[in-house]
Amino acid sequence: MVNTAGIIDDLIREVPPVGTHLYGDLLQTVRDNKFHGVAVSGSAGSRTYLLFLEGEPEGAIIADEKGELYGDKAVYLLRGSERFTLYPLSPPVVERLVFGCRIYDKSHFKGGYSLGLTEIGKKAEGIGRLVIAVKRDGSPASGMAIKIRRAGQIVGSDVTDPQGMVSFRLLFGTYDLLVVREENNIDVYGFSFVPELQEEPLELDIG
Repeated sequence: MVNTAGIIDDLIREVPPVGTHLYGDLLQTVRDNKFHGVAVSGSAGSRTYLLFLEGEPEGAIIADEKGELYGDKAVYLLRGSERFTLYPLSPPVVERLVFGCRIYDKSHFKGGYSLGLTEIGKKAEGIGRLVIAVKRDGSPASGMAIKIRRAGQIVGSDVTDPQGMVSFRLLFGTYDLLVVREENNIDVYGFSFVPELQEEPLELDIG
C-alpha cells in the first residue's frame, strides 16, 4: 500500500514553509494567494494534509498509527481548530498527489444548500435552542447524524431520535447544518439562527 503521507513528508522536508494559519483563516489565505502546495497539521503520531491547486482544496489525507484516510472521509474528521503550516509545491506534483486522495464534495468547505432562513430584525445576542425535525420523503428520519458547524468548527453533534428530532443549544448567528448520510456523503445547509426560531421545530426533508 502506498504511504502517501510519507511521500508528502519526503517532498516537503527541504521546502521552507510560507506561513502557519488556523483552519478558519487558512482557506481564505490560500485562495487569496492562489496557493499551490500542501497544508500540514499535527505531529508525527497523527497528521492532516490538505492539498491545494490555484488556492482551492483538491485533496486531503489523515495519517496515524492505524493507517490513512483519503479525500472526503479525511475532511469529515476535521475539527476546525487545527493549525496548518503551508509548504509550496509545483502544480504537477500536487496533481499527482491528489490523484489518490481527491476531495469530491466541496460542500465541506462552503455551504452547499440553504435552509431559506433569513435573519429577522435587529441582530440579537444570546443563546437559544434550535430544534430540527428531519424527514426523508415525508417520514421521520431516525438515526441520522446531524452536526452544526460555525466558522469551520463543529460546535454540536447528535443523532435524530425515533421521531427524527434533534436539538442544539446555540448562540444566535450563522451556521452550517451537516446531515451525514454516510461517511463520504454529507449534505450541508447554511442558515441563520435567530430568536424567532428557538423552540419552533424547523422541518428539513432530506429526500
